[in-house]
Amino acid sequence: ATTPSFPPLRTLTFSLLRYHPIRFLSFSSAAATTAVEPETGGGAGGGATRPQWKAAIDFKWIRDNRDVVATNIRNRNSAANLDVVLQLYDQYLALQKEVERLRAERNAVANKMKEKLDPSLRQALVDEGKNLKESLIALEEDLVQLTYKLQLEAQSIPNTTHPDVPVGDEESSVTRKEVGSQRSFSFPIKDHLQLGKDLDLFDFDAASEVSGSKFYYLKNEAVLLEMALVNWGIAEVSKKGFTPLITPEIVRSSVVERCGFQPRAQNTQVYSIDNSDQCLIGTAEIPVGGIHMNSILVDSDLPL
Repeated sequence: ATTPSFPPLRTLTFSLLRYHPIRFLSFSSAAATTAVEPETGGGAGGGATRPQWKAAIDFKWIRDNRDVVATNIRNRNSAANLDVVLQLYDQYLALQKEVERLRAERNAVANKMKEKLDPSLRQALVDEGKNLKESLIALEEDLVQLTYKLQLEAQSIPNTTHPDVPVGDEESSVTRKEVGSQRSFSFPIKDHLQLGKDLDLFDFDAASEVSGSKFYYLKNEAVLLEMALVNWGIAEVSKKGFTPLITPEIVRSSVVERCGFQPRAQNTQVYSIDNSDQCLIGTAEIPVGGIHMNSILVDSDLPL
């Protein structure tokens, strides 16, 4: 027997349903805060909390589109503080400008030192260069700490949503397209819960005692059906060149953040591991999304 080889990973989305309404769901997200580990800078005052990761954020765009960003924050019920972000960004620009000015002065003094000078003038330049160096070190540390604060605040700003997404609860959702036609029946129909109960496919009572409400044991032919669907799905996508993956069940919280979740927010649905920077995954998208993080992909390698 030969071991099958699979082409590089690609992303897969497919549906087994013949009738599948496609809707743009409304959003009403819980307030979120950025998750970080308590790593601090080395300044005398303790320093700001350092982000676990750094998102590529266009601060100029945020400033130039303040109203759009503010509306999106409000629509998504986010706890992001846009005023603080913009205030920190202005402080960052001013401090960065001052740092660049001191660097230019220090370079100018260094260039003068290369000339033939009187001893008194040389000593004056030495003293000036020393003072500039000390001031620059202090300002550069302040700039680092300010950058941490700015990044942390800005990373709590939610991504901009599509303008066609309705604002509100489930009742505000809009059906955009229906694929196929809904079947009609000449007899009373049963939902999947009733069918499962009649055919002894589910056990909710035992699961509620063991795990709590809304859990179930899958039984008998339902187990065989699920395994058959999984095996059929793997076989079909393997024919198309997709790479089967079984991902880790635990990932670093920074990876969860990069995928758009808030692992340590007040209303999070992500389970975190105490005394660790790791979380349990709720979907394989998270570890799959982290496979190529911090990597630059060239066109010749695509599609993955």
